[in-house]
Amino acid sequence: MTARDGLAYGVGALRAAAHGDRMVWALHRAALSYGVVPVVAVGAVAEAYRTGVRKDRLDALLSGAEVEPLGREGAQRIGELASRAGTADLVAVSTAELAARRNLAIVSTRQAALRAATSLLGHDLVQYAV
Repeated sequence: MTARDGLAYGVGALRAAAHGDRMVWALHRAALSYGVVPVVAVGAVAEAYRTGVRKDRLDALLSGAEVEPLGREGAQRIGELASRAGTADLVAVSTAELAARRNLAIVSTRQAALRAATSLLGHDLVQYAV
């Protein structure tokens, strides 16, 4: 297994944290204590807030994370990758693209779309499924 440079949170990790999942919070605290700032694709943030989670917990998690914006070039990359992967799950594809580009392990739930996208990018999926 290849070493990773950090963590990417997918929408599953954000939802789990918002529901008080102890393993996600322990992982988050451990990452921060080692100087690892988790990264979240902006689409995952939007999707997490859309689903009516505990916003105070989600706000707390995101205050210790980097939210990566999505410009036109990034949107184009993600759209093209989603097409090649045969999925409409743009949030999972954006998380996979972020992880591949920045050499990150993924904390999330959407395994099928993540696997399809990461394999197309030549990035071995290292995932903690929540």
